[in-house]
Amino acid sequence: MQKVVLRDTQMKLPTTAKLFGGLGLAATGFFGAQLMAQNLPIGAAVNGLGGIAASFGLILGWRVIGMSPGKGLSKALERGLHATIYLVIWTVLFLGLMQVLHRMAMGRYDAPSEAMLDVLAQGMAMADAILRLDSIAVLFFGGMVSAILAEWAWKRWQ
Repeated sequence: MQKVVLRDTQMKLPTTAKLFGGLGLAATGFFGAQLMAQNLPIGAAVNGLGGIAASFGLILGWRVIGMSPGKGLSKALERGLHATIYLVIWTVLFLGLMQVLHRMAMGRYDAPSEAMLDVLAQGMAMADAILRLDSIAVLFFGGMVSAILAEWAWKRWQ
């Protein structure tokens, strides 16, 4: 006998918790990217990194922080830290991809598979350069504040 799984359509609706989580993590991503951009190597400057990190933050705040509000402050802080870790991973992968595309345009790869494998290596090199104590503190503090705001918005407008 097969198990029937029905979708919960309530999870797809926009809520204030999703809005506050998304906007809070978008602001966190933007300010974190501004701090990270100062530590980038000279040849690795990416124009619009703040906007890219803010868009990643908006999506991740909406999907991770705002998906299950109302479970208490400790769970909210946990969701905020998870969303921040995801934000850092996506931003670092984006920076690695931009480096690989730049190197690919210069003809440094012999095969596409070599370039695809180098995305992680370039991303890790960028992570080593940009993840300093001040940017890590801003990102994690912002993620926790975003989660607290989402929890507050859920309680306020439930």
